[in-house]
Amino acid sequence: MTSLLLLAAAASVEFPMEPHGLLGVYKFFESDVAHFVYAEIEARVMPLRSGRFETRLGLRMDTYMGESWNNPDMKFNIYGGHWNITAELGWRTGWGLARLYTDHECFHNIDMPDTLSEYMNNIKTGVVYDPPDREPPESPVLLPTSGIPEGWASVGLYRPRGEGFQKGHDFDWSLQGGLDVPLAAYRRWTGGLRYVPEFFFHTDGDTSSRHHALVYGRYDAGPGEIEFHVTHYIRDTQPFRRLEGETFAGFRFIW
Repeated sequence: MTSLLLLAAAASVEFPMEPHGLLGVYKFFESDVAHFVYAEIEARVMPLRSGRFETRLGLRMDTYMGESWNNPDMKFNIYGGHWNITAELGWRTGWGLARLYTDHECFHNIDMPDTLSEYMNNIKTGVVYDPPDREPPESPVLLPTSGIPEGWASVGLYRPRGEGFQKGHDFDWSLQGGLDVPLAAYRRWTGGLRYVPEFFFHTDGDTSSRHHALVYGRYDAGPGEIEFHVTHYIRDTQPFRRLEGETFAGFRFIW
């Protein structure tokens, strides 16, 4: 019986290597030394799947390009890089995904007098509400998902301790999430609102947070999607690359 179970499990293992990712470029409404253009790129791949069990590996990078601190006429001067490297175990359900993952996050300064870097390692668990794709409506529809937002939530622990794993911060644990509310849809077009809150709980009992919201229009091109949006950072008190009050607009390609 044990041999039969092992053979059945082995037979269900797939190596899909399915890639997903995005590429985005955005322009800040107000330009300064730190903020002129913001760019991001993300790539994820699913190396293994067995029944409802999935694994994923991911890499994300974003950077701000601003004006030169010694030459204001110079634009697109890269000042800082931000990387996330993730490894995830997921369990597919009827409503989405339950997941356990690690997240290595680091910030590095580039071409600045202060080149110090910060990094952190997280162990996170969470859920993603991701219902099956719906057929595009042939006529304009309000609240195409019946008013039920899609979204995700996670809780993270900054472990293990020690400078080999944590540097430049005093975070103990954190909460992150996101809500996506489609407001209207017509054929391949969808428009809506998105809100992303993050809460950080420090070892000294202090807290900080980051909240941004955006309005978007998205076109489903078949192989991928093109999304146009305007984003505003409502509040940002966390210690890295604060964006409170900043607004930017741009587009991203999603595949």
